[in-house]
Amino acid sequence: MNDGDESTELAEERQATLAIFRMQQLCVDPGELARTLLVLVRRYSGCEAVAIRLRQGPDFPYAASRGFSEEFLAAENRLCARDEAGCLLRDAKGNPLLECMCGNVLAGRIDTTLPFFTDRSFFTNGTIELFASITPDHSRERSRDRCMAAGYGSMALIPIRLDEHVFGLFQCNDRRRNRFTPESIALLEDLAASAAHLFQLAMV
Repeated sequence: MNDGDESTELAEERQATLAIFRMQQLCVDPGELARTLLVLVRRYSGCEAVAIRLRQGPDFPYAASRGFSEEFLAAENRLCARDEAGCLLRDAKGNPLLECMCGNVLAGRIDTTLPFFTDRSFFTNGTIELFASITPDHSRERSRDRCMAAGYGSMALIPIRLDEHVFGLFQCNDRRRNRFTPESIALLEDLAASAAHLFQLAMV
């Protein structure tokens, strides 16, 4: 990154931070909030591809993204599993069945005994090795594996959650390995927790 690029990113970060402070006083459009937050998610994660999913009915489509291909976004946009007739599939509690690791995180299917989960999020610095090693009992069920197929070596999924309300998640992908530390994940989790209060105003 050259000095000009870094200066531009710092300016964008300052503008995004100021915009978020202003949004705390207003019930803003969720899409506008997602696009503003995306600047900070990219800055804090250092990843080449970032996105924010937001709840829309039973599903969580992408509301803002940067760095992902159009093909990837189109293929991964929807998480709700459907049968051959196009009807929603539901779990034993009647909730829509959400696919892929994004769905696991959004549904709270977290196993903290596994090294790739915190108490709320998922992250890995070696996607290929991880998905080759986990079994259906360890959150592989209904996995699409498109992040691995697209060549992303590092991935983090951070839910935007406030108590029982789940508004969406941050998705951070990079083709380089070893992009995350426990500290960087904690920083993203703190940002997501703050964002949840804003989305509560915008979406509830």
